[in-house]
Amino acid sequence: MHRLPLADELPYRFFPPRASRFWLWAGRFYWKGTLLRKQRKVMRIEVEGLDRLRSIVGKGDGVLITPNHCDAADGAVMLDLATRIGSPVCFMAAYQVLLNNGRLGRALLPRMGAFPVDREGTDLRAFKTGVEILSSAKLPLVVFPEGEVYHVSDRLTPIREGAASLAVSAAKKLAEAKRTVWIVPAAIKYRFLDSYDPLPDLARAMDRLESRFTWWPETEASLVARIYRYGEALLGLKELEYHGAVRRGPLHERIARLRDEILDRLEERLGAPRKNETVPVRVKELRRLCIEALSAEDVAPERVRLLRRDLHDLFTVIQLFSYPGDYVREAPTVERAAETLLKFEEDLLGYDDAEPVGPRRAIVRIGEPIDVGAFLATSGKRGASTALTTDLEGRIQALLDAIGPGRPLPFEGDARSPGSLLEPRLGIDAAS
Repeated sequence: MHRLPLADELPYRFFPPRASRFWLWAGRFYWKGTLLRKQRKVMRIEVEGLDRLRSIVGKGDGVLITPNHCDAADGAVMLDLATRIGSPVCFMAAYQVLLNNGRLGRALLPRMGAFPVDREGTDLRAFKTGVEILSSAKLPLVVFPEGEVYHVSDRLTPIREGAASLAVSAAKKLAEAKRTVWIVPAAIKYRFLDSYDPLPDLARAMDRLESRFTWWPETEASLVARIYRYGEALLGLKELEYHGAVRRGPLHERIARLRDEILDRLEERLGAPRKNETVPVRVKELRRLCIEALSAEDVAPERVRLLRRDLHDLFTVIQLFSYPGDYVREAPTVERAAETLLKFEEDLLGYDDAEPVGPRRAIVRIGEPIDVGAFLATSGKRGASTALTTDLEGRIQALLDAIGPGRPLPFEGDARSPGSLLEPRLGIDAAS
């Protein structure tokens, strides 16, 4: 995964959004030409259910669009959606994205509606800005409730309550005026163009990764087998680092076990037990504690070194969390293989945003809007954000499922079980 610098490395700065029709139109050479076509190789965008969104934009209600976040192209895809509904949009983006996008990006993105949020901090300006955008009902707001780009477009990772909290806060402000906030669930997936065969380029990407490990590229094995062999090698290295031995067992169980061990140890030492929360929420709280400790006066060098190691461990947790372990084997498609290879390139080769291997199209599916005011009236205000988040999560996943799987990988006859891919070559006597 792409590791964004934290607040102790890149200070948070807030830029208010200045979205306008002019800049949405004038900036299209940047978001459409540079971001979409050149960097992310998205040549075509297909939108389903657009009338569901058009019917509520500009009617005097707040509109919150909540897509999944599976690719670095998602923000630019939402700008294309804005041109289709005939209205600029505002959208929250990690502040590091705005600051790291060069002078052109820093100048254009706020004018196209982007404003920064510190996902690990306690600054409330982004939240207040989001509530103001929704309650003013002038422009739609886009929030990616997953927070991170996990590169698993067929599965929604647990979403955070921030999006629902924004909608609930704004709906309460609008209730006296007999207006409401609509949450519009949306799903985004990417498919290689039908005219393009990605298999040779995916195989070459796998060759590069194996060579980086000083392995001889195993071109006779299936791509799925090579991906799992490589994944087990990466996990084995982490198990050696943290546990001192490579473990046995199904890959997804080993990933979860190592992830939870790191989190449990850090929460016990830092005094932040949150085991009933999702992994991203637990990581966010621990990062906050580490950054606060680093910002204190007269921190001893040994303490600084330990906190830096803690932050490294927390990024490892998020990396582990981004690999379900059974993602490619469950449904072997070229898209799932390509997403996994992108993550390998970011994690091992250090690419900020690994580029797709070939031309793609984006598919956007718009779901039925949720009337937040009516939801509050029927469900009550206590715990509304949590209940709304659960409902929204199910709706987004259903939209992803409705888009369907990608292009199947050809069967290549490799039947090695996922628990034994390392053993024939490395002779590992793995610890249990």
